[in-house]
Amino acid sequence: MSIDIRPINPEEFEAFVQATYIGFGAPQVEPHEAENTKAICEYDRTLAGFDGEEIVSTTGIFSFAMTTPGGALPTAGVTWVSVKPTHRRQGLLRRMMKQQLTDVRDRNEPIAALWASESIIYGRFGYGLAAHSHSLKIDRLRTSLTHTLDAAGRLRLISRDEALSVWPKIYDKVLPGQPGMYSRSETWWQNHTLPEKDQRGSFGGRFYVVYEEGGEPLGYARYRTREGDADGAPNGTLGVQELMAATDGAYAGLWNYLFGVDLIGTIEARLRKTDEPLYWMLSDPRRLVRSTHDSLWIRVIDVASALEGRRYATDINVVIEVKDPFCEWTEGRYQLEGGPDGTTCKSTDASPAIIVHAADLGAVYMGGTQLTTLARAGRVEGDEAALRRADAAFGWAPQPWTPEVF
Repeated sequence: MSIDIRPINPEEFEAFVQATYIGFGAPQVEPHEAENTKAICEYDRTLAGFDGEEIVSTTGIFSFAMTTPGGALPTAGVTWVSVKPTHRRQGLLRRMMKQQLTDVRDRNEPIAALWASESIIYGRFGYGLAAHSHSLKIDRLRTSLTHTLDAAGRLRLISRDEALSVWPKIYDKVLPGQPGMYSRSETWWQNHTLPEKDQRGSFGGRFYVVYEEGGEPLGYARYRTREGDADGAPNGTLGVQELMAATDGAYAGLWNYLFGVDLIGTIEARLRKTDEPLYWMLSDPRRLVRSTHDSLWIRVIDVASALEGRRYATDINVVIEVKDPFCEWTEGRYQLEGGPDGTTCKSTDASPAIIVHAADLGAVYMGGTQLTTLARAGRVEGDEAALRRADAAFGWAPQPWTPEVF
């Protein structure tokens, strides 16, 4: 029987979510997780493979604006990609990806983005690894700070309801300057970032803390704790779920607070920046154990709009050839010309100085990967001088960072 791929309707949502969980190796979805997912589902942006009446493959998109270096663009946040084990190796994923990316193009979204459960999958569909994140772990007794900034503000523990009211304002202060962050709607905050229930793992309830100066909220942290002891002495674990700071003072104040929580032996944090200032603040930075993980993958859908939708650190004038057998509409040669104040990107017949595949263009797009590195890996072709000039222009600070899985 042939597989029909189409968006789902609300009556098919439960079967859609169940199929997604099976594809990820979970036998069933928890009711509160299904409720949270339903609240943020965009039905017209889902795709499901139907074998008769059975849903055997899934994917979806969240629509948001993502910060680029010096700008922001409408972005298709790809999620829920799964195929049931019974229907693997039948070309279903390829069909869904092509249909989905064609729809993204037709909606005039210049880029798509995702988190990859398996990193081997998405390169063949033109996604490039554009950002990494760090998992941090440190013994609380080793958290003394030598270098820190004045944090003269006030810290308050608040309720979830107050966090839902205050925190989005802080997040939106950080958003425009941080490539890789994306806009959060009120519904997203309610059901994804701060859902009512969060019972995964062995940690206890959540704590919400806000940092203020003169009554103005400038930073926040969400964390959970797990009790523990070592030879009768308190030895709990504190897990930082999210820490966001609009100023350096707020950043220092929040880490000082977390390092001072009693009865804790170990502090852990996931999905942190690769250019985290904390490392340089610690008296003994070696004690901060950092594990690197891939995070954000970028797929360029409209080359001209995407390259014009970010800024560049230096002047640039280069012809780039893009190869893209999966989305043939992006293939071609492009003249990228401009600088820090803006650029133009137009199709051209001129000879290219740099030749990239779509996945490699995605990898360098946010400024976290260098073309010269990809050239040394055999992924990019080009004149070395042109590659170095492009690296100087594409490079950006801060490094790309996405603080939450979507």
